[in-house]
Amino acid sequence: MIDWNPYLESICNDDKYARWWTAYTITDVAGKTRLPKTAPLLTDLRVQTIAPPRENREENEEKPERLPVLEALQKYARDHVLLRGRPGSGKSTVLARLLFEKAEESKILLANNPNPSKIIQIPILVELRDYETSIFDLIQQFLEWHELEIDKNTLENFLRGQNPIIPLLLFDGINELPSDSARRSLQRFRQKHTRIPMIFTARDLAIGGELNLEKKLKMLPLTEPQMREFVRAYLPETGERMLEQLGNRLWEFGKTPLLLWMLCWVFEYKKQIPANLGLVFRDFMENFDRYKREREGVQISDDLRRWHERLLQHLAWMMTVGESRTEIKLSISRQEAENILIEFLRGKVSHPDNTALEWLEELLKYYLIQVTPDKRGIEFPHQLIQEYYTAETLLQELPRLTPEELRWDYLNYLKWTEPIALMLGMLDKKAEAIRVVKLALAVDFKLGARLAGEVNTDWQEETVTLVMRTDYPDIVKVWSLGKTKSEASIPILIEFMKKHEFNQDFRRYVNAALSKINSEREIPFLIDLLDVVDSSNELLKFSIVYHLSQFDSEIAIEGLLKASRDNRLIIRHEAKKALIDKGYSVYLNDDLIKVSPPRIVLKFPEDDTCIPEIQKLGDKGSFDDIFELITSLEHPNHNVRHYALDSIRKINARSSIPLLIQSITNEALIMNNDFPLMNLQKLIYTLKVIQEKHKIYQPVKAMTDDNEIDTPAPETLQPSPTFINYYDFKGATIGNVADKVLGNQQNISSQPNDTQQQEDRS
Repeated sequence: MIDWNPYLESICNDDKYARWWTAYTITDVAGKTRLPKTAPLLTDLRVQTIAPPRENREENEEKPERLPVLEALQKYARDHVLLRGRPGSGKSTVLARLLFEKAEESKILLANNPNPSKIIQIPILVELRDYETSIFDLIQQFLEWHELEIDKNTLENFLRGQNPIIPLLLFDGINELPSDSARRSLQRFRQKHTRIPMIFTARDLAIGGELNLEKKLKMLPLTEPQMREFVRAYLPETGERMLEQLGNRLWEFGKTPLLLWMLCWVFEYKKQIPANLGLVFRDFMENFDRYKREREGVQISDDLRRWHERLLQHLAWMMTVGESRTEIKLSISRQEAENILIEFLRGKVSHPDNTALEWLEELLKYYLIQVTPDKRGIEFPHQLIQEYYTAETLLQELPRLTPEELRWDYLNYLKWTEPIALMLGMLDKKAEAIRVVKLALAVDFKLGARLAGEVNTDWQEETVTLVMRTDYPDIVKVWSLGKTKSEASIPILIEFMKKHEFNQDFRRYVNAALSKINSEREIPFLIDLLDVVDSSNELLKFSIVYHLSQFDSEIAIEGLLKASRDNRLIIRHEAKKALIDKGYSVYLNDDLIKVSPPRIVLKFPEDDTCIPEIQKLGDKGSFDDIFELITSLEHPNHNVRHYALDSIRKINARSSIPLLIQSITNEALIMNNDFPLMNLQKLIYTLKVIQEKHKIYQPVKAMTDDNEIDTPAPETLQPSPTFINYYDFKGATIGNVADKVLGNQQNISSQPNDTQQQEDRS
């Protein structure tokens, strides 16, 4: 039997995982240097489920749902799930956090019960960029790094997942696998081990595909309130000034935690915002070098200071070029790195062999390149860093590239997309920028649209016009304008909205494109649109309200207030939920107040305002809130009752059992005019779930205000609360439902309305 304690203890004590939030930052260089600040905690990252292709969807396919990222991963890991996201969106950080939290949880569970009967998951992180021989070897390697020597046969048995202690495999970076054969190896491994839970991460539009995984989640970008909170936490003294300088460009720079952290770092030194993302990287690298010298007193030779940028750029370039047109190397052996630098320095310096070896040592100590975890290779700390250095070299090569070379050797291959995008941001020659966008549109329309929004802001009106001059249908152009993420696209999209006044589906696509740009310049138009959109067009109105909820400005709040008075329930609900999430609540006469205890909202039953607060009570999970939720079961609004039952079931408190039975027998509730909508079955199901958890029909002893007394059910009571589904409860009392908790149920005679009775049983 495997002793997992040393392994779990090693994970819990490893600063890399215990301080998982530092993975948003580039915090460690060769284990020597730690930057003075790391990113503020971001615990509320969210994901959205990705619907399958239309031809694969079932008739009653559920709508995409949005969930906290850890909750979603654990919910779907059993079926194998893919987490997709932009570079720097926090995918690796999420896995580091899950690794640490699961290790802590499993350590406690095993300490309390060394021979468990229920499943305990052992998390194992597999960084796919380190692939050399097999997936099995990567898993074994990670276990050995963390104090667990395990032989091949024992590990193979463990990976079968046939015992209560099973692996939870966290595969990071499908797009970072070095070859097609490595991807096939991973696919075979997944197909062989279908019994064990697995989580995979990959970039959006990543090289290497998605392993035919059916369940996919997409990392959502940071919301504007999250970005502002992040900046203020990192820069408590100068954060407001930075936000003022950013203005509408906050959305452009702050979509991922890594980029926002780099921007904060740059602003702390320069007190200015760079013009584009490429310059953010350039300024970050320059200020990192300055920090090393000024703050840490690192003595770097003058020669290396003059050469280090060219050395790192050349290393990144050669790694990106790789051994084939489609593959990228994210790590190389130390010997290969030495050979690359020797050849690069030959003819440029005396004694290139010795110089290359000495400078590589110093680069690993003082710059943004590091030794791989297995100590056998080197890598950049993040793929984006490698892509930035590659972009700098491409910028120098660009004037020498013919149109054919640029199209077929670079624009045509996915691995060059990010370096080209970064390069365009640093390009200071307008004619060259327009040349690249034109060629990109000829290669791939989506690529061209993306790159049109990456050039200098002053030139984007012209590059966006290039997108509009294509012969594609309007619907494709709208999608592409959103892809540019350029404010220059906003006036064109607004004209599309006006042009297609009577095509509400088309207008919904336009709103989706505007939401990708997400500029405050859109807000007045969106608010006006709420007034003119037909109230029956629920989907368009809903998408506009959700779009407004992404902004934190006063004018956006006014728009949400307007939507909170809409005559459609779903629109009111979404607007009020957004207001409450921002710290506001609408109640009674739609006045704005700061809500403290959620019970303030629950006191006003005029409409469905309290639904978001009821949901929060369920997420909070406190026994103290049960009575408030039970009270909400008498609310005249069906949706309020529906969400109250959901929250009661989430809390799963034993004290709710007698209160739920009382609700079933409550004559006022049963006689409610809209009783058929009350969904008695849902109420009964909620009671059943809670009874099954606690193995008891009703608590025998009294409950205190602060906690519940764990009292086992009488031996004569065999918990099988499904009985409750087979009886008609109209006119029932506690006595004839539970016979004073003695288990002697009484079958109530059938009512004349057999149809309604059958509906209640179904």
